[in-house]
Amino acid sequence: MPTDFALNCSVALVDTPPRQRAARAQELGFGAVEFWWPFATQSPEHSEVDEFVENVMRADVETVLLNFPGGAAAVGDRGLLCVPGREDDFVASARAALDIGRRLSVQFYNPMAGNTVTEWTPQSREFETAVRNLVAIDSMLADAGATIVLEPLSGFPHAALTTYDDTRVLVRTARAAGAQNVAMLFDLYHLAVNGDPVLDPWAADIAIIGHVQIADAPGRGWPGTGDLPLGAWVQKLRDAGYAGRIGLECAGEPGTAAAAVADVARSRAPSARPRAR
Repeated sequence: MPTDFALNCSVALVDTPPRQRAARAQELGFGAVEFWWPFATQSPEHSEVDEFVENVMRADVETVLLNFPGGAAAVGDRGLLCVPGREDDFVASARAALDIGRRLSVQFYNPMAGNTVTEWTPQSREFETAVRNLVAIDSMLADAGATIVLEPLSGFPHAALTTYDDTRVLVRTARAAGAQNVAMLFDLYHLAVNGDPVLDPWAADIAIIGHVQIADAPGRGWPGTGDLPLGAWVQKLRDAGYAGRIGLECAGEPGTAAAAVADVARSRAPSARPRAR
């Protein structure tokens, strides 16, 4: 069973009923998984939580990453970390995710930064709100032995975090303010689609990277379906000292875990930026 990779069940297994996804990942040969927030509401019933946790434990897979509930998507919420006036909601979302994650020994949590209507700078209200929120929940993370990972996104025009540099600055500022359990979610798909210069020439600071996710582009498919040299980039991360798992946040069910890992290894050829999202 491949040990370096984790299957993102929320993206790869959309055709599998939600409560069967951990078992399906195990059937495909994966020993580790990731989940977006796995409930339809921000505050699921205790019975729903118990069912989810029991299904994951029964599948005997490691849950590497869990997303926080991101607010109400129907009204445009894309996370609450940086949203002024929603600090209590953010802390509540952290508690909800950590209550589940403790039962599954989750190592990484992705809160999604949220939207911003002003320019994102270290002086902006949104940036300062994000730093305060990260400091506010740091003791909860320390108690759980876990880390928040902040992810630059593509495809959302008002997303607060879209670049490597903006995310790096937020991580470093939060650490300096006392939030020691914070790092970057280094998603090669989002960075490549955004044309982030950190990838060419390679300039990633391994000291701020907590977790890595990949998918090919265009299309967010499996390695080899697009133009990205994912295998080469993964090797650069390994050579630099990244020893964690690689999250496979790819659309569509893979054939097997072994086949997916082989596809990563083969996708090493240099390529142009992706043609489309």
